[in-house]
Amino acid sequence: MTELATRPTSPSAFTRQAVEELSARNGEPSWLRERRLEALATFERLPIPSRQDEEYRRTDLRRLRLDEFAPTTPNGAGVPGAIKAVLADKGGNGGTLAFVNATQVERSLAAELASKGVVLCSLDQAVREHPDLVRDHLVEDEDKWSAMNSAFWTGGAFVYVPSGVEVTLPLRAVFAQQGAGGATFGKTLIVADEWSQLTYVDDTLSVDGGVGFNTSVVDVFAKEGSVVRYCHVQNWGTGVWNFERERFHAKRDAAINLLQVGLGSRLTKAFVHAHMDEPGVSCELLGLVFIGGTQHIDHSTLQDHRAGHCMSDLLFKCAMLEEARSVYGGLIRIAPGAQRSDAYQNNRNLLLSERARADSIPMLEILANDVRCTHGSTTSSVDEEELFYLMSRGLPKAQAQRMIVEGFFSAVVDRVPLQGLKNRLSAEVERQIDRLYLG
Repeated sequence: MTELATRPTSPSAFTRQAVEELSARNGEPSWLRERRLEALATFERLPIPSRQDEEYRRTDLRRLRLDEFAPTTPNGAGVPGAIKAVLADKGGNGGTLAFVNATQVERSLAAELASKGVVLCSLDQAVREHPDLVRDHLVEDEDKWSAMNSAFWTGGAFVYVPSGVEVTLPLRAVFAQQGAGGATFGKTLIVADEWSQLTYVDDTLSVDGGVGFNTSVVDVFAKEGSVVRYCHVQNWGTGVWNFERERFHAKRDAAINLLQVGLGSRLTKAFVHAHMDEPGVSCELLGLVFIGGTQHIDHSTLQDHRAGHCMSDLLFKCAMLEEARSVYGGLIRIAPGAQRSDAYQNNRNLLLSERARADSIPMLEILANDVRCTHGSTTSSVDEEELFYLMSRGLPKAQAQRMIVEGFFSAVVDRVPLQGLKNRLSAEVERQIDRLYLG
């Protein structure tokens, strides 16, 4: 059995001493230690967001007690079966990383990719072996949770693909939380150099479904002409408080395909920001949320057109059953001078019970006059006419309902570029349907 961090009796688990001990244990350079301490000061200065804050008006954190959690520490964890199951997807992997709490438990990289200069390792290792790459791509903290991550991250994932290299098989990472009372801080840094190609999939999950806390940060840098496909599957246990920030920085003629999947956690607040910094960028953002019970998932997306002649296309589909609630707030922002921008935003919500709820807030901020920007949002329940039609053709009610829900998500699932991940998402949708209609 893995020895887990015990719960503290006061908020003293997240202190300067804890940061300094963490940095000393990892043998970190002075610049990183100072970076951590600056982030800690920001974390301590900022209050926990309240419903008076615009971005948290519909997400209530009053029941969150940080003093119930302590950062997890490295230990002798093995590879749990839950991680093995995730990494066993058909289709193959070019390389894998796996973490349990703060411990790296698996790492591999295809010899062919390593010979081409591809790097897949923990962020701890990257600080030692590629310090300039890491330091040059660290981004300023934007809120309390990203500052907390910058102060306390452990392990983390680092990916570098050299110029002109194509990674045909996906690189995979899994961040798992085990036991109750632990706080994890996953940090991922991906750098795709000019005219390279990469597919990266990361999963977050709970091994035993305990109460926990997580805040994670992902930064993806897509240099000129690169193609990056990034898939994030969030499947924490329903006792986990989860805070995420994902930032995508795209240079001239880069292409980004993003898939954001929300299945687990007690509460999730996620920021997904795509910054199109130079002309010619194309960005596709896909989202799939399927939750039940009293789960609460809140996504805030930003399609940030900082330069002209860029295209972004967003489709977020959310289905809620029982008393679950989804919040989606999306902003398309067109900067002054970003002419010939083309942006689309579409949020669709399906309520599968009378007590489920969906809030949708699509927004536009357009500061240029030669653009095409559209957005849309719908919220509905299962269409009774569709249900009647299917049942009139001899289908039982449960099977008819299953087909309607599967059809609702198919527009997202069909656009997933990886067959193994597509199969997993389809299976997860079926599992949730069985829970609702057959459980």
